[in-house]
Amino acid sequence: MSPSASEDFFRFNLDLAWGRGPRSLEAEAEVTWHVIQVDLEDLLLRLCAPDASGRVRTGACTNAWHWDAPAAMCATYHADAREIARDLALSWVHLHDKEKVSRIAGMSQEALHARVDAAPHGARVAMKYGIDFAESLSRETVLKALAAPPSELLEALEASAVTDDAWRAAARRAGEILELTSQIAETGEGPPTWRVYTATSRHTRFLKKHAPFNVRRLPSGGVLLATHPYRSLWPLWADALFLLDLMP
Repeated sequence: MSPSASEDFFRFNLDLAWGRGPRSLEAEAEVTWHVIQVDLEDLLLRLCAPDASGRVRTGACTNAWHWDAPAAMCATYHADAREIARDLALSWVHLHDKEKVSRIAGMSQEALHARVDAAPHGARVAMKYGIDFAESLSRETVLKALAAPPSELLEALEASAVTDDAWRAAARRAGEILELTSQIAETGEGPPTWRVYTATSRHTRFLKKHAPFNVRRLPSGGVLLATHPYRSLWPLWADALFLLDLMP
């Protein structure tokens, strides 16, 4: 599904209350991420598991017009957290075998494992996603990830999903703006709000470089990985694989 107008989802224009604090571009970008995060995760969960039947096993979100490698998208969903390594296996088969993700997304993990295993030893695919972040994914890394205990993969992803210093520095001011803006929306009273355009090149660069990752374990036993649509999940996966010593 592709939106006809991306600004309807990305909320490029926001009415924000500044209160007594200074204006901060970083705080504006952070507010934008908090607003989008709620919609992004809610949309993915509603489409993938509307009645918790589990009929839809996996899904993803991207700001492109087509499926990309799941590890390069901004959000993925798995009905069973034990299948989290599917992100890497699907990415490998898509990039190495030139298969469309839309055709292979429903393959069993066993079938994906066989496809990866059939590749030549030492084969690698390029993963060039994100600002100043380029790396390659090897056949051996994917096979090790598929063989690793899913609980270890999830724990490594959670440990890697830490906010950086730039994001933390803007967090307090962003929280103040969000709280005051929400109070005005609920009560209709308070200081005036100002229209803020959050799609400038400076906002975009900050989000591409610093937007955090969210690893969300679901009560149903599923798992959802998400970041801002301007980023990809690959830096999160790469850090987790390094943490487990699976990345050569």
